Amino acid sequence: MPVFCRPLAVAALLLAFAAPVTAADPAADAGVAKAAAALFDGLRVETLPNGLRVFLLPIKGAPVVTTMVAYKVGSSDEYPDQTGLSHYLEHLLFKGTAKLMPGDIDRLTQRNGGRNNAYTSEDMTVYHFDFAADRWQVALEVEADRMRNVRIDAKHEFEQEKGAVIAELKGNEDQPWNLEEKTILPLLFPKGSPYAHPVIGEEQHVRAATAEIIKRHYDAWYHPNNAALVVAGGFDPDQALALIKKLFGPIPKGDLPPRKPDPALVKRTAPVRKEISSKFDVPRMVAGFNTVVAGEPDDYVLDLVQDVLASGKTSRLYRRLVEGERLANSVSATNSAGRYRGWFGINVELLKGKNRAKAERIVFEELEKLAAEPITDAELKRSRRATLASFVFSRESVHNVADTVAKAVTIYDVDYLKTYLEKMRAVTPADVQRAAAKYLAKRSAVVVWTVPEDEPLDGGKGGEKNPAAKQRMKAGTVPPTQGNATARPGRRVSSGRAEAEAGGAGTFSFKDAKRVVLPNGLVLILLENHRLPVVVVDVDVADVRLREPAAKSGVMALTGDLLEEGTPTRAGTEISTLIEDAGGSLSLSSSGGGLKVLTPDTDLGLDLLFDCLIHPTFPAEAIERKREQLLSVIADVETQPKNRALNTFDAAVYGSHPYGRSAYGKRSIVEKLTAADLKAFHAAAFVPNMTTVVAVGDFDSAEMTARIERLTAGWKKSDAKTPKPAAPPKPDKPVEMIVSDPTAAQTHVYIGHLGIKRDDPDYYTLTVMDNVLGTGPGFTDRLSANLRDRQGLAYTVTAQIAASAADQPGAFTGYIGTYPDKYRVARDGFLAEIGKMRAAPPTEREVEDAKMYLLGSLPFRLTSNEQVAAQLLAAERFRLGFDFLETYRKKVAAVTPADVFAATKKHLDPARLVIVAVGPIGADGAPLPEPKK
Repeated sequence: MPVFCRPLAVAALLLAFAAPVTAADPAADAGVAKAAAALFDGLRVETLPNGLRVFLLPIKGAPVVTTMVAYKVGSSDEYPDQTGLSHYLEHLLFKGTAKLMPGDIDRLTQRNGGRNNAYTSEDMTVYHFDFAADRWQVALEVEADRMRNVRIDAKHEFEQEKGAVIAELKGNEDQPWNLEEKTILPLLFPKGSPYAHPVIGEEQHVRAATAEIIKRHYDAWYHPNNAALVVAGGFDPDQALALIKKLFGPIPKGDLPPRKPDPALVKRTAPVRKEISSKFDVPRMVAGFNTVVAGEPDDYVLDLVQDVLASGKTSRLYRRLVEGERLANSVSATNSAGRYRGWFGINVELLKGKNRAKAERIVFEELEKLAAEPITDAELKRSRRATLASFVFSRESVHNVADTVAKAVTIYDVDYLKTYLEKMRAVTPADVQRAAAKYLAKRSAVVVWTVPEDEPLDGGKGGEKNPAAKQRMKAGTVPPTQGNATARPGRRVSSGRAEAEAGGAGTFSFKDAKRVVLPNGLVLILLENHRLPVVVVDVDVADVRLREPAAKSGVMALTGDLLEEGTPTRAGTEISTLIEDAGGSLSLSSSGGGLKVLTPDTDLGLDLLFDCLIHPTFPAEAIERKREQLLSVIADVETQPKNRALNTFDAAVYGSHPYGRSAYGKRSIVEKLTAADLKAFHAAAFVPNMTTVVAVGDFDSAEMTARIERLTAGWKKSDAKTPKPAAPPKPDKPVEMIVSDPTAAQTHVYIGHLGIKRDDPDYYTLTVMDNVLGTGPGFTDRLSANLRDRQGLAYTVTAQIAASAADQPGAFTGYIGTYPDKYRVARDGFLAEIGKMRAAPPTEREVEDAKMYLLGSLPFRLTSNEQVAAQLLAAERFRLGFDFLETYRKKVAAVTPADVFAATKKHLDPARLVIVAVGPIGADGAPLPEPKK
């Protein structure tokens, strides 16, 4: 399914895998540096006579192949009165050609067990396929066909897709940071300049687009001499090049339109500020600065600046705004350089009720300090180490490697890939000072604040009332609920869909995995992988959610937030400094933790991980800081309509069961939690005999076992039994709940009821049923084909029951985000598809296609150590054994249409359905009247 994503520069992509850090032992780093430098060894570059540039990167032993076709056209090539064309066209390239009918691309992908997708950015549009290494060539046939043969003259398909594009646009408006970006771009860039509008376009332009306009855009830019073809993974480059020449060689080159000129650097003599009302509950700030073209010398400097300012807990803005002054919940910085002069952005999400003027002042104080004083040696080393580690980490995923090449050769050039490390290492403190003074001065800034409706629009000084202030939501049949169930902390289940995605992993096997039970009951699973100098450790503590009393709702989330804030031997700042100086990542949560480090830093990473898990001290200052952050999150997610809908759905389905409560907790309880509460909960929930540790990567299993046994020797087992939660309710009739939210852009609908446990004998059959009904790739499932593709009612629609199956019952959960005036049509269409599944067996073709997808696809889900660790955790948690992939293949292969029909009749019950809708609709489901202007 085509998706819109806000892109990052390639440098930002490469740096996203790890926090910034100082170098470890130089001798140990030599091997790491060698691995990083070799990342693009073997990259073969060819240019066909028609101008198509071909980049082939074979990776020995890779079980998958990723193909990407990147066209050098994006939103920057559009004009002010016709925005969104590139993104709209991206959608239409999945609609077919003279040879491919609508739906054929998705069906072809499904039957070959692969996946396809696309994204549009300011400077490029990228189409990609992932297939097993024995069947990837079909992707080339599709891409060669649609390079010049896409049908855009079929009015029916064109208008249907317009509905989906607008639904995507409206859905974005219900997410934080969308309004901020839309507001800042036209303030940063003069009207008509390449980056003055959002990639997805403006709604009025999308609505006004015609097939003729889109066709002209396609004919202008979609030619071989405006494209790069990237192939990465397990393939023979000679055979691949021969096929590429055969398929793409006959396509003639085109006459490309002239590019827009690169505007001069915008120079301001005073900052530009704008404050606007927001439907969300916390203030958010974006500060933007016009900068450079990608690949210019200062582009590398600004990459390092983003690290120093806002990458990790050691960064300057995090230390001051989040930890020091306790003003913000999060901070980030992004260097977004492109084909044209880009911009440097700083995002700050404040805590509810905090002083906006003070937060803004601190941001500019830190920018002035960058220009006035050299950065420290520690900061410089930390950023360099992060870059080194990220290059190694990025090698794990074939798809990520292909995407890195595609971005680089479209926006930059091949040399950028090969010289990035060298040029980053050449950046000096003096370079940082100079760039900060030139580009990040306060006089050059554009500052946008979005302000909750109960705060004044004047920087928090008092005065003008926010014109948006009003009663935000009125409940039709259910009161507002709290929390954000989307992330569901403490309910991290690596089962169901995750296992299904590994089920067809070719000949991949876990036969070499080792299982060890330590004396204290801790289960340790190890799988060596020496392909790269990387070690991943994943820790899962079982049943944490069940151990949280309703009277202490929120103690689980707050405990998880505080695990890395201090131990008897280390302060929280020391913990973050040590892991970030090593180029690794350490994450702790209410359900365990995770670690990713380069091989030389394994001992350090393990020491930090288990110290935090076993010995948190819950410092008073950290408790208050994290409490403020949690309360701010609780308040903010209550204003996000999709989250409200899911929370309401969970509450109705699970009742007093712990899964019916917000995992973030209840405000009135979180406000009163004490250190004693946190310590007591940690002692009860975090015990070794309820913990599984999975280690995957470059280590010796015997040595790893000895390390972990030594680090956990003092961790005492518990005799406490797993709590038996209250049984979820069993309604005897359907329930419809509507929460009216006049500020929402879409109506967010959840439909479903209580589901199954993972050990249900119908699990495998229901996995196939999910694929037929609501989780098939692209638009192959019934819900996507009908409600999304044919009727254009939504951008996203899905339904599944097997995905959430775990030790506790999951839920059959369907979702659709639709237009306010289409709520009843979408709801009834959803119910009709469920009814059809229960009225007659699926066809042989549907079931065979689903099985071919499940069994032939997704070996690429096992191409990283994290993915392998997740599968091993699932196998242990659900007692599947290390042969669970083989079991999965046999069980799924045996499913028949009759099996699916019987399981559907048994497990999908219209009489028990809960329907929850949150959006600008009334209690009767009709759209609310437009507000008077």
